[in-house]
Amino acid sequence: METVDIFKNAHYGRGMRLYDSGLFTEAIAEFEQVIQSAPEERTPERRLASFFMGEAYITLGLTHLRMNMYRRAEEELKFALVLHPEYADLRFHLAVVYYKLNQYDDAEEQLRKALATNPKYARAMMYLGLTLLRKGEEVGLAEIANSMSVESAYDRGIYEQALSLYRAGEIRSSMGLLEELADTDVDKVKSLLEDGLQLLQDRKYSQAFVIFEQAVSSCPDYPDLRHYLGQCYMNLGMTKQAIEQLRKAVEINPRYTAARLNLAAAYEKAGRTDHAIMELKNVLKIDPMNPAAEKGLKSLNRKTS
Repeated sequence: METVDIFKNAHYGRGMRLYDSGLFTEAIAEFEQVIQSAPEERTPERRLASFFMGEAYITLGLTHLRMNMYRRAEEELKFALVLHPEYADLRFHLAVVYYKLNQYDDAEEQLRKALATNPKYARAMMYLGLTLLRKGEEVGLAEIANSMSVESAYDRGIYEQALSLYRAGEIRSSMGLLEELADTDVDKVKSLLEDGLQLLQDRKYSQAFVIFEQAVSSCPDYPDLRHYLGQCYMNLGMTKQAIEQLRKAVEINPRYTAARLNLAAAYEKAGRTDHAIMELKNVLKIDPMNPAAEKGLKSLNRKTS
């Protein structure tokens, strides 16, 4: 049986060159020609052309979503879903389009399908909560609370402020803040976190400091970012600033034992032994068998006795 060299298919080759050049509409036209010329459902060239056509529609849909061209985005994302029906992200983005168009029933349908595929999809939970609130269903607050518990990159300060406004009956202002929260660039924050951690691990403290400072300015109520920024300050010999960041980390998350251990170390370095002992005791209240806290407490008790 003769093998098919897909790279000899003129339409496929042109489609890939156009795709790689960012000319997605033109690439789609070429991939359509490949599909039409390959009647067998499972031929390699048809599968690859279908895949890249779906990717092209996704890129166009997201571009038009960012440009607030919602009807164009809807059309393109729906085409992409035909080709990639299992993508939870696609259903999420289509739901955002429907939300922006005030089509809340359609948004809810897509969000529930996205969550059926990925039950821990925090952004889908957040938008489901907003959608339900727009439909007058207060159960949406529970969905938003679930989203906050799953995704720590969301700004808890904005969330608490929005809740206060909602309880005070200032619904429009509350929804504005929640929508601002929902549009947090979670992926960017995670990327900064990963980059900063790698630099911290490589002991490139000055470079890590720049990354974490940028991340904290975007998400000031993300305790991990405060914790790692505090570690950068510690390693740069800036103990006072380290204490400030580590204290904020444990204020946001009082059960954050790693941050409390580093805070104790910062207090000890600053000569504030009583505060260091208090923090180690706080760790043991949360985690009674914590070996680092037990060892640190014994060491400090010997020094002060």
